[in-house]
Amino acid sequence: MKTLREQILAYEPADKMEQTSKTQLLQQWDVLGQEFFRRPEQGHVTVSSLILNEQQTAMLMVYHNVYQSWSWTGGHGDGAEDLLQKAIEEAQEETGIEKVLPVSSEIISIDVLPVQAHSKNGKEIKAHIHYNITYGLLASDKEPLTVNADENSKVSWIPLSQWQQYCSEPHMVPVYEKILLRIKQILQRRQELLARLPEQLLSWYAQYARVLPWRQTRDPYHVWLSEIMLQQTRVEAVKGYYQRFLEQLPDIASLAEASEELLLKLWEGLGYYSRVRNMQKAAKIIMTEYHGVFPSAYQAIRALPGIGDYTAGAIASICFGSPTPAVDGNVLRVCSRITENFADVLENRTKKELQEQLAAIYPVGAQAYLFNQSLMELGATICVPNGAPKCMLCPMQQWCLAYANDTWAQLPRKKPRKKRRVEEKTIFILRCKECTALEKRPSHGLLAALWQFPNVEGCLDTQQALNQATSWGVNPCNVEEVRTGKHIFTHVEWHMTCYIIQCRSKNALFVWADKENLQRTIALPTAFRQFCK
Repeated sequence: MKTLREQILAYEPADKMEQTSKTQLLQQWDVLGQEFFRRPEQGHVTVSSLILNEQQTAMLMVYHNVYQSWSWTGGHGDGAEDLLQKAIEEAQEETGIEKVLPVSSEIISIDVLPVQAHSKNGKEIKAHIHYNITYGLLASDKEPLTVNADENSKVSWIPLSQWQQYCSEPHMVPVYEKILLRIKQILQRRQELLARLPEQLLSWYAQYARVLPWRQTRDPYHVWLSEIMLQQTRVEAVKGYYQRFLEQLPDIASLAEASEELLLKLWEGLGYYSRVRNMQKAAKIIMTEYHGVFPSAYQAIRALPGIGDYTAGAIASICFGSPTPAVDGNVLRVCSRITENFADVLENRTKKELQEQLAAIYPVGAQAYLFNQSLMELGATICVPNGAPKCMLCPMQQWCLAYANDTWAQLPRKKPRKKRRVEEKTIFILRCKECTALEKRPSHGLLAALWQFPNVEGCLDTQQALNQATSWGVNPCNVEEVRTGKHIFTHVEWHMTCYIIQCRSKNALFVWADKENLQRTIALPTAFRQFCK
């Protein structure tokens, strides 16, 4: 993110008054240095924010006891380098609202404001100057409000049609009007930036798109399969799975009729096995209700098991030319950076709003699917999820606000996930001659109904492991090897100790699979298969 000085230098005043304010602020900074931020009596830096609700119909104001007027939130700079964060903290402290988002990282106004002499906490404060920097913020008007009694006596959402009636400081009215207009312009600018995407990305995509097997067809079955496989899986890893799956199950009819063992084996290693089970459920619906023909309407596609908004949009646009947005993590990242939108991309509302904004600028026909592909491609290859984006190669560089304001590292904004729960497990590879013991997991919950090696909760030592094997009636000979491993699921992390034990007997508790079955026909989740190596 730009330094405060860089932000001030980049700020473009609208008129001579603002230019004078900017010049005076920089001059005082040059004279006083960092002391300028530490409240020298003659004048110092303050930060304020104008807070609008999400519908932009009301302004959040506090009744300031010194000014005897409804006012914006804010406070002294007090040496803070990140004044935007300071503005957010002041807004939270004065109103009690926890969730406050910047309209932009950019300064919205610089003003030199006189402060009359007053008393505060029994101390007389001389008249002085505030060199004030303002940011625009958005907040929900549904959150409870609390008053910070240190300086204010009221806090309330004031309708934008009435705020002037509440502000009793005549010199602040044009300042607020100016800032309100600029916030409106910034929000309008977001849509204008999105409107540039089709023209810029379509020509870029035509030249730089990767050649991928699922892009060589518009067959809905093939596109559907690729989109499901690509969820949370790298492209290079998917290529082999995609080819093998289609070799075994070349069409919807064969998918509908496939045995569960074949289905899960073809999916082995991709994880999220419910996805391929849902694909089969959807295939059966297509065979019975649509006579084997993949539906072309977005709503019909969306109604199929396992297909969400993104996948339905991708299939509808790529296969049937529908101007339907497909908003995934790549698209959210690209658009939040280009428009410098700090809304939480993990919230459904953020995704819905972007879908509506993109729907307004989508091309139709063949261009629709190419545009969808280009957005995904930009996020996958240029505006990447891990590490710095390749801005020098981006076709949207000259319009991207995150690039201009150096805020790409803060975007997309996501609420921190809850820390994953860690579970200790002891895994047993029990071998009797050429066979290995397996069992089915429960039919519900994590890795439902999949095969696994026998295991127990906790981390057993060697003697405890042998005792456990003995209790299963397999007559263990010895522990051949001990391995450790880890596997991360969405909400839980397994830390595993694996004992490879030679046994004298088989039992009826387990299914005993030979080496060929274990490798070729039995689908074993990655969490367990890692110990086969």
